[in-house]
Amino acid sequence: MNILIQSERDVAGQIPLNYVTNPAVSLSAACFGNRIYDLEDAAKCFSNLLAIGYRRFAVDLYWSVNRRTWSFCPVSVPVVSGVTVTSETSTTTATASSDSATVTGYADSHGHTLYELGSYKCTDGLDPYALAEVLVGYFRDTNSRLTVYTTYLVLNLHVAASDSTPDELASAISGDQLPSGTELAGSILGMALEDFIYSPAQLASDRSNLNQSWYKVEQGYLPITEYFTVHENKAGEQSTPDGWPSSKYIQLAKRDRVLIEYGSIDSQLVKCNLSTEENLVFPPGYLTSNVKISAATNGSVTSNCLYESGLTRVPQTYSSWAISSPLPVPDGLSTDETMGSLSNFLSSITACGLSPMLNTTLFDQTADQQVEYYRNVSLSSSWAWAVGQPHDAKYGGGDGDPKYDRCAVMDLTLNGRWRSTNCTEQRYGACRIGNSPFSWVLSDTAEHFSNLSNTCPPGSSFAVPRTGLENTHLYRHILSLPETKIDLSSTDPALREVFVDFNSIDVTSCWVSGGYKARCPYASDPQQLERKTVLVAAIAGIIVLLITALTFFVKCNANRRNSRRRRRVIEGWEYEGIPS
Repeated sequence: MNILIQSERDVAGQIPLNYVTNPAVSLSAACFGNRIYDLEDAAKCFSNLLAIGYRRFAVDLYWSVNRRTWSFCPVSVPVVSGVTVTSETSTTTATASSDSATVTGYADSHGHTLYELGSYKCTDGLDPYALAEVLVGYFRDTNSRLTVYTTYLVLNLHVAASDSTPDELASAISGDQLPSGTELAGSILGMALEDFIYSPAQLASDRSNLNQSWYKVEQGYLPITEYFTVHENKAGEQSTPDGWPSSKYIQLAKRDRVLIEYGSIDSQLVKCNLSTEENLVFPPGYLTSNVKISAATNGSVTSNCLYESGLTRVPQTYSSWAISSPLPVPDGLSTDETMGSLSNFLSSITACGLSPMLNTTLFDQTADQQVEYYRNVSLSSSWAWAVGQPHDAKYGGGDGDPKYDRCAVMDLTLNGRWRSTNCTEQRYGACRIGNSPFSWVLSDTAEHFSNLSNTCPPGSSFAVPRTGLENTHLYRHILSLPETKIDLSSTDPALREVFVDFNSIDVTSCWVSGGYKARCPYASDPQQLERKTVLVAAIAGIIVLLITALTFFVKCNANRRNSRRRRRVIEGWEYEGIPS
């Protein structure tokens, strides 16, 4: 799974954030679909979703007027005193100090009090700080170049129902009942995550002078400017009104990890003054563009796919931050059939340039109870490698080793997905025209992987698709070629496969672009032990040989000098005594 996710992250490293697809999930569905809002279970659910590859999170938060705090629970958890809870099955009742409502509570499996609030069960303390604590721990544990990813939070704001009428709509609030200042949800998360946040203020500053921001980094972090508008003044300073930085700029140059946006806001809260948070949180719709899609029975997207035949550049109307409408989960099928149907649909969504949105509790189990269902959805959101790929390489790196299964081909019989294959096979290569995201040609001849850089037509270069939509454009272009070059029914794999510029020749399982001489960027990372282990073992072996050789030479020299000395043997070991 790590190679799958890392491959797509790395090839898209210079693509602006708003055109990179990421699996999205609603925490209300994935963590609280059973209407149980337990602090420990929620923390486990958050952690699981982060670990299995979800990057965008829809976060529903509820404002409790009585407690003047935000919570994940849709009902205001009452302030209760004098409650003694003995066990999970033994319940007690108490009177809330707020409005004299009777509350029933019992101890959950973690020792916390779980209050029954109508159809909901909630523990105290499940608030934005709990989410921030999980995120901070995750960011600190994944701060190496190998493990770093960008996370997006979309905050949907609601008013919590009263604990006296928990299953009814919340009452209208106004004036002093509204949150303000540091009580605002964005302020709470923004301050808790301030060491990791990329804010609207930073974006505005970066956009105003690209020469001093996105361009002032090493070559590999520069954004692909074909994806946004660039203006240049008389002084040669460039700016952009609509551009976004690349993930490599955010993650590696700025060391930022999270962007926060307000999503939907209940009508009772629209009078909240959110302008005070403009330096921390993006306004509604800034990181999200909802696209309503429909699908055929085979899972293919039939409406609002962003692929357009013949498109050579990113148009001004191209959908930025495109998120699919919630995935339809079919009824009446077995678990395997349902997951298979979802997998086909997810593959089509990302191939269309959309981030898939999961807003369903899969098989009535949350991600802390059954994480595998959610992992399968996350993996199915990938667009590059075919199922079970890439195969493990059979040999380690080194100039003298065969390069089996160390190079990637687009397999046309697998809907354009990639497979690993022998680098010494002869295939045509995928060549990008200029730096256009969507314009491709094939190399003039079929060659070994190492020779393909020299065979692309003039004005093009050996390349790899960087997003699902770029991959779709390459795939569709290849399918349009005559059968003399491409024939899916042929028994000759050279007519069914095309090399893309992606290989692990340098280090096993470290897939990189840049030709056959490209080096693994993680070779010095402490988490990449494979190369270091081999290197340390080799150095240790050399040192042992040197010590052995030196010992041998010293001993030989000593033997020559002391050949006339008397010797005596002690318990089988020859011992050269001190001269008398």
